[in-house]
Formats: sequence, C-alpha cells, structure tokens
Amino acid sequence: MTPLSHLPARRRASRGFVVVLALVAVSVATLVGLSIATTRDAGVATSSNLSVVATARAAAASGIDIARSMLAKEGAIERLQDGVLFDGVVVNDSRVRVEVRDIENGRPATADSAAIEVISRGEHDGHVQIARAIGRAPAHDTPLRADLDCSEFAALATESLSVGPGAHIGPWTASPLAALAEPVRYGNASGSAAGVSVSSTATTHGCVRLTNAAFARTADQADEALASGLCPVPAAIHVPDAPTPDMPRDIEAVPSLLVDGLVSRSAACSGDARVPSRGSATLRGTLRLDIAGNFFCERGSRMFIEDAAVIVVRGNTVVDAATIEVAGGGSLTLVALGDLTLDGSYLGAARRNSEEGREQSGAAAYDGGATRTVVFGSEGKRVLIAGGSVVKGQVYAPESRVDVESRSAVYGRILGKQVFLHDGVGLFYDPVLDARRGWTTVESGIWTASGTVNEKVKEVEKLDDASLLEFAADSGLEPDPPSAADASVVLALEGFQDRIEQISSDEAKQLRRALKARLEQRLEELKRADELKLFEREGESKFVELGFEGDIKEND
Repeated sequence: MTPLSHLPARRRASRGFVVVLALVAVSVATLVGLSIATTRDAGVATSSNLSVVATARAAAASGIDIARSMLAKEGAIERLQDGVLFDGVVVNDSRVRVEVRDIENGRPATADSAAIEVISRGEHDGHVQIARAIGRAPAHDTPLRADLDCSEFAALATESLSVGPGAHIGPWTASPLAALAEPVRYGNASGSAAGVSVSSTATTHGCVRLTNAAFARTADQADEALASGLCPVPAAIHVPDAPTPDMPRDIEAVPSLLVDGLVSRSAACSGDARVPSRGSATLRGTLRLDIAGNFFCERGSRMFIEDAAVIVVRGNTVVDAATIEVAGGGSLTLVALGDLTLDGSYLGAARRNSEEGREQSGAAAYDGGATRTVVFGSEGKRVLIAGGSVVKGQVYAPESRVDVESRSAVYGRILGKQVFLHDGVGLFYDPVLDARRGWTTVESGIWTASGTVNEKVKEVEKLDDASLLEFAADSGLEPDPPSAADASVVLALEGFQDRIEQISSDEAKQLRRALKARLEQRLEELKRADELKLFEREGESKFVELGFEGDIKEND
C-alpha cells in the first residue's frame, strides 16, 4: 500500500475533489429536502387561505342572489334599515351582510330610488369578500305612476331630428347603469321614420329608433325589434309644453340684478340680470330668480348652485365662456322663455376633477349625472349649444329649435321641435333618466288595460305644477316631477298647500282607490290573456354584477 505522501500530486488532488463533491451533493440534497418540506407546508397554508377566500367570495355572491329575490317582493326597499337589507345571515358557515344604495346619491335606497347598487359582504374565518351589483329598483307601483316628460329617449323631436356627419348618439359610459347595456332610444314623437335623418357617417351604435307599432309580446319579438334597430310604441307620443311660470307676486322686483357673491334669497328684476365677467356667484338655499329682461353670464364668470334653484328668464339667455355648476346635493331648473345660447361654456354637475374642463369625447366623469340639471325652452325660440360647450343635463324644448354644433356635447338627453346634431357633436344618454314609468313601459299608468293611451295623459298641456296636480286629481296617478329643483322650489310658493289639499280630498282619495282597483283588475286580465310572462319580463329588475373586491382580513 502506497502511503498518501508517496502518491503523485495530481492523484491526491483528484481524490480531494471527489470528497468535496460528495459533501456538496449531501448539502444540496439536504437543502432540497428542506425546501420541499417548507414548500409543502407553505402550499398547504396557501391552499387553506385560498379555500377560506373562495368560501367568503361564494358567500358574497350568494348574498347578491338572495338580495335579488328579496327585492323582487313588494315593500322590500321601504323596509330597509339605514340601507341594510339583512345582516348576519349564515351561508355555508359564512356570515353575509347586504346593503342597498341609491346610485344617484350613494345614500340608502328609498322607495323613490330608480337605480340601486347592491353591496354584499361575505366573511369567513377572518377573511372578507365584497360583491357588487347594479340594476333598476323593482318598481311595484309602476301602474300607479306616470312619467310624462319622455326622459326615456336620448333624442326626441316633435317635428324633425337630424343627425349630421360624424355626429354620435350613444350611452354615457360613465353612468352607473351603462353596465346594463340597454338600447338607447331616439326618434320622432309620431313614430314616423320620415321625420328622422341620420347621416351615413354618423354613429348610433347600440341605439334603436322609435316606431309606431305594437309592443313586443314575446322575447323573440323583442329580439327581432332590437335586431332591426327599432323601439315599437303603439301610439304617437303626447309631449306636453314646457312650463311658463307666471310673474311672482311675492317677490319684489328691482330694475336690474347683479348676480355676484352669495345669493341666499329669491329675487326678481324688471330688467336685465348678469353675472359679471370673471365674477363668481353662489346660490344657496331653496330660491328662485325671476328675470323679466335678458340674462348674461359674462365671459369667465362662474355660478355655483348649492341647493335647489329655479331661474326664469323672460328675455334671452347668453352664457359666454362661463361655467354654471350644480353641487352634489343641489339642482337647477333654467326656464328660458327667450333664446338660449351657450358658447364655449359648461353647464351641469360640479366637476370633481378640476382638470376635466369641457370634455366633448364622451369620457366626462359622471359626477351625479344629468337628473338634477334641466333646461326648458319656449315656443318659437332657439336653444343653441355651440363653441365646444358641454351640458350635463336635460334639454326639454318641445316647441323650440335645438342646435348642438361646433364639437359640443350633451351628456343627458334632448327633446325639441327640430333637433339638429351637427357635424362631429356628441349626445351621450344617461340611462338613469329612464324611471321605467313612461311611454316605453307597457305597465306604466300611461297605458290602459286595452293597450291604448290613458285619455287623461293627453289632457296634460304643460309640465308645470298646476297641470300635474290637476292630472293627479283627475286620473289618480302620481306624475313624476319634470325637475327636482322645480319640485323643491314650488313647495315654498304661495298657494301650493291649497292645491295639495284639493287633491287630497275624500273624493280624490276615492278616485285613487277606484283606479287602483281597476289597475289590479287589469293585471288579472293580463294573466288570463296568458301575458304574465311579458309582464314579469318587463317588470323584472335586471342586475349586472360588478365583480369582487380583493381579499380583506377582518382584523386589518
């Protein structure tokens, strides 16, 4: 045996290297084993967490389904406690809480909520998942109510509608109910195609045109009408005139009015009124401004509406490179009895993003939508929206010419005698405006059991409080107010309480009860005619799920 010292140097180095490799191999094997064991433990822990999260998510989704069933029952929304539908319900060992919120203001839903968000919170083993869904509030009182202002139409003309080259009609994608992907309606009030002209280069994707035809009675008929781009309504639409307020007797008039600084009480003037150039006016409280002359919002000026305001202008109104914004809890009714011109201006909800400016592309933020800003036009006058102006609101001018031009945009809806959407302008409809109590809803109080128009609807000449109160007394139906601001301000006007007492008389109450009985009989007739499926499909509230929020640990 040869001593190690007598081995050649290369051979001794080779044996040493083999020993080192062996040690390294043992170390690697040990580390791999430990790693596998650790990974296995981590995998078990991860799988356990995923299982818990999945269980919480399934519970939250189940909460949406349970809520949908509960809300379909009459009186469910009225019984909400601070917006909570239920809390602590156990689903598969998870606890579920569901809240129902009004989409327009984020507050707990009420019987007056047209669109709602359902928020379901599922908790399991310290982990929380939140599911959300939006939809229209189930309207169990639809047969007893009527929406007469045609707000279910994006563009409606009493005489003619022209959509120019490059113009666009479509949904306001930022509106909460845009996710429902409902068709956007436009057309002529008579239902005639002859009064509607749409350029070949205009875009009306997702839109349907009003046509005079029977309501679709089956799902197949509804799909066929939708595929044809038509919205069938079996009668010509009666469009009441815009309101023409009387001169107020309880407001002392002054020769002229400077609207600047804080305005906290109603006022009237016998001449012109103006918001001075680069001036800033804040209207606070429930008030009314009545201007006998012209009204000028001068260049660079800003008017901010904090609460409910009605501005009546008996001369012409000019908004020149100015801003009129309505706060989140406020509303504005602008009654223009002369011509109205918006040039390079903004009118609508207060913009949370100060950098938004006048967004004409359709990408404007919702900021409360179009329900709280209403512009009424007058007979033989003109409403002009030009110079890249943006309106987030409603234009109701059935006897006026309405022009939208020069890359301007309206987020809301337009009704006019002649409506012209000129080259390259946009009309983005806010589906929250459709309360499903109007002309396109077969169950609304507008229609009789035989499918004809309620004669009392045709007798409404104007959308003012007196006409609507008379309609309520005569028909027993509850009309939706055409303007939130007008409805708020009229409460403070002299004589309104007397009119309320008139329609609250025993005779009116008996009429309402009799009407309700007739409507209930009508529903029975629909059932006997085997049309219940149609009624359930139309009355059913469609919800769209918005997905889940990420995993939230209960103790975080």
